[in-house]
Amino acid sequence: MTVARYAGIDLYMPEDTHRIIRNYTGQGKIFSRQIDGWWLGLCIGVRKGERLPFPSNSQRVKFMDGSIFNSDPWRVTHLELLALSKEGADVLADPRKVVGIATEYANFGLEWLGNECLLKTEPTLSVLNRLDLSALSAG
Repeated sequence: MTVARYAGIDLYMPEDTHRIIRNYTGQGKIFSRQIDGWWLGLCIGVRKGERLPFPSNSQRVKFMDGSIFNSDPWRVTHLELLALSKEGADVLADPRKVVGIATEYANFGLEWLGNECLLKTEPTLSVLNRLDLSALSAG
């Protein structure tokens, strides 16, 4: 694992979910940083076993560059393990593909978060309640 290989890769999320996540990011909000919302979306997508590609490049928004991996190198390990489990060892030669796989899982999870939790009256409570493992696997 070399974190530097990921530093120049831009991270994207769908435009519509970016607007939602951005509203719930910051001091005193559900997510400290947008990467935290994206990461939760990634985890939900993986847990539910669902991926969602971008319909087109024009419907995505860059929210961060890969420099986040310099301060959070554990994320690279997780991304590579996920890609390895889905595509095999050859995928590790292409960091963009590794991030692309994670992004598709995150896209699904972000859409789920927006629809199921964040647009509710009590979004923080909705997120906590809906992230119960039994609710996630059933819903």
